Amino acid sequence: MQVSDNASGADNQQERLLDPWYVTGFFEGEGCFSVSIHDHRGLKHGWMIRPVVQAYQHRDRVELLEKVVRFFGCGKVRPKGPQSSVLTFAVERTSDITEKILPHFDKYPLQSDKQLDYLKFREIVLRMQLKEHKDPQVFLNIARLAFSMNLQGKQRKRSLADIESRILRGHTPDLIVSEEDMVRSA
Repeated sequence: MQVSDNASGADNQQERLLDPWYVTGFFEGEGCFSVSIHDHRGLKHGWMIRPVVQAYQHRDRVELLEKVVRFFGCGKVRPKGPQSSVLTFAVERTSDITEKILPHFDKYPLQSDKQLDYLKFREIVLRMQLKEHKDPQVFLNIARLAFSMNLQGKQRKRSLADIESRILRGHTPDLIVSEEDMVRSA
């Protein structure tokens, strides 16, 4: 029986297995590690953090993205948009990211500056796994780290200042002074 480095453990000889270094190289050019922060008033801080791993290909190369799904044993392939000819491989489940994606890129690291984004992404995901993001100060640190990734978040809908102000406003005591609290001169 042949043992494979393939993350999904596939041993089907008919299927050409992806080399782990090929997968890393593919992500160098076509992949992205990102952390989005979405407005969510129902959560403690008013924001939701969503880490996602993505890679893109023209729909003519869907079989490559399907091989990446089988390689990692997770993720989905879907259109980038309603009218787009580009497909996206995406892994959004934090457990899949921590159990399958991070171990691969730790063992087969990226060789470009994208490695710096990966390391920030990794730190955020691991802190979320430990539930540290529930603390307002840690949440702010994670948000700042996320905004330092991928060209400093130039594609973001909200600014870091918007996120910071709501979190700080929600966790800074209001300074309401009543007449009873006032000290009057004699």
